[in-house]
Amino acid sequence: MPPLVSVVLPVYNVASYIESTVASVLAQTFENFELLVLDDCSTDNTVALIEQITDPRVRLIQNERNLGRAGTDNAALPHVRGEFIAKMDGDDVCHPERLARQVAFLQAHPEVDVVGGWMQNFGASNYLNRYPERPDDARVFTLFGLPVGNPTVMLRTRLLRHDGMHYNAALRQTEDYDFFARYAERLRVATLPEALINYRTFPDKQKTVLGERTEVADLVREQLLTRWEIGYSPRELHVHNTIAMLHRPLGDVTLGEVQQWLLRLLQHNETQPWFEPAALRRGLAQRWFEVCYTHPQPWLGAIRAYRRNPLAEAWPLSAGQYLRFAVKGLRSSRS
Repeated sequence: MPPLVSVVLPVYNVASYIESTVASVLAQTFENFELLVLDDCSTDNTVALIEQITDPRVRLIQNERNLGRAGTDNAALPHVRGEFIAKMDGDDVCHPERLARQVAFLQAHPEVDVVGGWMQNFGASNYLNRYPERPDDARVFTLFGLPVGNPTVMLRTRLLRHDGMHYNAALRQTEDYDFFARYAERLRVATLPEALINYRTFPDKQKTVLGERTEVADLVREQLLTRWEIGYSPRELHVHNTIAMLHRPLGDVTLGEVQQWLLRLLQHNETQPWFEPAALRRGLAQRWFEVCYTHPQPWLGAIRAYRRNPLAEAWPLSAGQYLRFAVKGLRSSRS
């Protein structure tokens, strides 16, 4: 009988980490899986380490040329035998219950196409990456960024094999966001609210890689807005991309412009309904709060702007959150 799950693990020069990664997959409490390790022309001893593994569930597939992550994900499909595909990165570690919990969820929710989980950073960061739990909220989140932790994804194989979905092999960065944005109207994406992956982070990410990721993400958002037929000016696109990545400085973008743009997104959905209305209002309200909180203005300007926006009603704050918001604003005034 074929395995129920095919774990797809693209690798490239991960000799320092591959043994712990594979060990975490082989230690799963759910055992009906195959592990497809796809080497993308590594130049270190990654392949030699994989060849030493004797577990019959592990299959090594070597690309004839370097395809990148997206191309390797596409190349895995002919080798997949499972009803579900679980994605994995070559330097991460998965929770022992990961496959069991995701399989159980997809079997219990046939209306859901993709299920992910939270990601717990380790290494250079201990940040916990959370994602929207419900499909309607995940679809709204796609307006700004990746709606699910890609290394935690488990999806139905039919999406790729029968429905024709695929990764853009021309992209070397941000192919995951491009995938979920291109199919945003068709995919139902959920997330289990628990850390199913320990995500390895490094202290010195290359600036060139980060710059390329930002450029691709900006283009993905532009294409998504175009398909939604909202009609936007260059300035509005700049505002949207600026607030999509909260670590970006606002620069010359004002909170008034942000508010106007978010309300316009809400209004456009009334005539071009891509998003469940309550989910869109909730998601835009959360983004409004995060922008105001991340970019405090002198003399509590951000908190006052937040409260004046009608979106604030959809993202009520606790007394503790208001206090932290106010303290951050006061500190900004003194700096």
